[in-house]
Amino acid sequence: MRNLFPFFIASALLLTACGSDTSINAPLGSETFQYNMPSGAVQDARFGKEEFFAYGAIMGTPSVPANGLAKVHVFEKGTSLHTLQVNITLPKDGYFYEGWLVNPKTDERISTGHLRSLFGDVRHNLDYQADRDLRVFTKVIITLEKDDGNSAFATEVATGTLKELKRD
Repeated sequence: MRNLFPFFIASALLLTACGSDTSINAPLGSETFQYNMPSGAVQDARFGKEEFFAYGAIMGTPSVPANGLAKVHVFEKGTSLHTLQVNITLPKDGYFYEGWLVNPKTDERISTGHLRSLFGDVRHNLDYQADRDLRVFTKVIITLEKDDGNSAFATEVATGTLKELKRD
């Protein structure tokens, strides 16, 4: 009986591997993430009532995997806030990531600054405040820049599109 025990274990393992669809290319499933978005009027103590809100997913390029979320708020007192949280590999020494907002109709670009990794890992973020209405800047781009003092637009590594969310 002792000699049959390994046979039964091996047989059970083989049978469990013979499912109805064990294709290596079969999808593993998907996940849904929910973000708590306030409903109704949003009021900020510093900037007043929110007049516009847009958000969008950030995705990397084939050569640079990245994912994240970008948001833009426009307030009644003329201030706009843009936030960006993205997971992307740390840049090599002598390089940094820079955020950009782009008006797709005019191709006007606004540099929103350097992305920072507060914990020295893939989590990067930036907060940008402007004294102008940013609602026409619906494209978000992240570039990899050489730290050489040149402020020109460089290699695009991630992008996203902002979509307005109308509050109740």
